[in-house]
Amino acid sequence: MIGIVKKNVEITNYERIVLSETAMRGKSEYEVVNKGDKAEITFYQYRYSGNEEIKTPEKSAECDNEEVLGILNECKIAKWEDFHGKHPRNVKDGIMFSFNAFVNDGWKIHADGSENFPKNYGTLTNWLREKLFRS
Repeated sequence: MIGIVKKNVEITNYERIVLSETAMRGKSEYEVVNKGDKAEITFYQYRYSGNEEIKTPEKSAECDNEEVLGILNECKIAKWEDFHGKHPRNVKDGIMFSFNAFVNDGWKIHADGSENFPKNYGTLTNWLREKLFRS
């Protein structure tokens, strides 16, 4: 019952948001960190050296925290809690994702899936790419 109530809650603050995507040719990650009035958005690529996985920052940007809260609520990420998108039948390839948001003073929203995404996933990823690569 508590999960149902939380899914309608507005996101009023956040500490950190991490969205990882893994495809056949690699892994990347978007991280949004609350830095007071501003948010720091960083895009990482994972590279491999021998057996070692190396997380390398590729691009970063800054924006107002109010803008981050706006997109989180526009995408209704509270409804993403406990989303598990099972890989669609007869789909041979795709993107796997993992999403973790630490919001509203201690609430962790987790979602994951394989070529099956929560509603508004594309809106969030487009916003992240816009902030990082078109600013």
